Amino acid sequence: MRNRDPKHRASRRTFLKGTVAAGAATMLPWSLPTSLAKAAEAPRTGGTLKVAIIGEPPTIDAHWTTATLTFDVTWHLYEPLFTLDENYGVIPMLAEGHSVGEGGKLYTIRLRRGVPFHNGKEMTAEDVAASITRWGKIATVGKFLFTNVQSVQAKDRYTVEMRLNGPSGIVLPSLAGANQFAAIYPKEVIEAAGDGQIKEFIGTGPFRLLERVPDRYVRMGRFDRYAVRSEPATGYGGKKTAYVDELQFIPVPDVSVRIAGVESGEYHFSDWITPDAYNRLLQNPRLDVMIVKPNEWIVGVFNKKQGLFTNRTLRQAVVSALDMDPVMRAAVGNKEFYRLDPSLYFKEQVWWSDVGKEIYNHPDRAKTKRLMQEAGYKGETIRWMCTQFYEWMYKSALAAKQQLEEAGFKIDLQVMDWASVVSRRTDPKMYEIFTTGVAFTADPTQLAPINCNWPGWTCDPKLDGMMARLAAETEFSKRYAIWTEIQRWFWDEVPNIKFGDFFTLRIKQKQVAGYANRNRPFFWNVWLASR
Repeated sequence: MRNRDPKHRASRRTFLKGTVAAGAATMLPWSLPTSLAKAAEAPRTGGTLKVAIIGEPPTIDAHWTTATLTFDVTWHLYEPLFTLDENYGVIPMLAEGHSVGEGGKLYTIRLRRGVPFHNGKEMTAEDVAASITRWGKIATVGKFLFTNVQSVQAKDRYTVEMRLNGPSGIVLPSLAGANQFAAIYPKEVIEAAGDGQIKEFIGTGPFRLLERVPDRYVRMGRFDRYAVRSEPATGYGGKKTAYVDELQFIPVPDVSVRIAGVESGEYHFSDWITPDAYNRLLQNPRLDVMIVKPNEWIVGVFNKKQGLFTNRTLRQAVVSALDMDPVMRAAVGNKEFYRLDPSLYFKEQVWWSDVGKEIYNHPDRAKTKRLMQEAGYKGETIRWMCTQFYEWMYKSALAAKQQLEEAGFKIDLQVMDWASVVSRRTDPKMYEIFTTGVAFTADPTQLAPINCNWPGWTCDPKLDGMMARLAAETEFSKRYAIWTEIQRWFWDEVPNIKFGDFFTLRIKQKQVAGYANRNRPFFWNVWLASR
């Protein structure tokens, strides 16, 4: 790894006390946190806030999928025990606090009292134990954590005990993770779901579900009995206030329609705006134009459970064929909105490493031909799933397809709605590659593309051993050394294709006040100011 400046080295030592490195309290340079034009105006209650989203959420069961569209909607309804502050350190949310005993093998979590669910029932330890146990069976991060969990039990009405097989450095960051988060549901909702998705959408969040009409909207109303924390708002936690009467998430797949809708006032907010519109939108005095940097990296996920890409050499052939700059330029357009980097973590995070730089983005057609021959590739069709709901997914796949076909691969690009990609990617008979994005995570153990339980199935005993060591270690310097081993393994095995980091564009009407431009959008503590 190349030398970093003293400020960066100092950031490696930034941790949240009591969270055993908690993925390291990460310092990220987000855009300015509030709508400054309305900062002097006191918050106002009332109105309906309309958010144009890119498509229909595949589910509003927070445990069920890693799709960020589900997360962006559901964390207004449900809450976890812990969440992340403005520096991405772990803080309590539904928990009051915790203690660790028995040499790191017992986590005792004290719950807040008097927290009501949307159905009026008070949250208790039995609800929490049932929810966390289900999350541990279903969610990608939960499954990994639960390889080291013996049991989760209610000790009394407001105390939960998690007993581990051995010490762990990832309990709290896992419970605080944002995507496919450890939402707390009523116990009876968990029991009614059985092995399927939940049927009643009841949480403790500042908004409650009013109505869901697929492909039209998800409507939420203010939860008047919401149990507000007393601490100031910070990151994704602290004090949450639902100022608007109603919050609507409206699927609008066409980005030009989303842009026009916010410009005209039909919608108040939209995400995933094409960067090509950036300079024009900056000239609109009615809009706030926001860049989210970093946001995600684009990945082509190989199906390694069955088929062509169980062959490591063929995966290496694909990676050696690709020039990433034209792929990212096609995906994003504006050079300001992407960068080329071999790291599986962003440069702004303490986990950044340039291990793999000699492999990443070194297209070599002669090497590709040699590896294709060694792998025994004979022109078999490679089915590549993508969606136009996220324009960058489609355009990156299209650009990669062109390069790979020039190298001698046969690509069948299958374009479908996002919900279909999410559904089909769990079936190894349906594809060879699919495109998605890898969002910010606080800890490397939460990276889905190197998890055996996630679609693509990155399963390897050597990786499992390194990940187990990473999870068990509590000292950051030792964890970082293990992480660089894992990144070396990634570039040797190339279980997936990293194309590059990209940054996204958001727009909102200036009337939307109190908004904090963080990695994922949220609308508590947001109000509609007078025009």
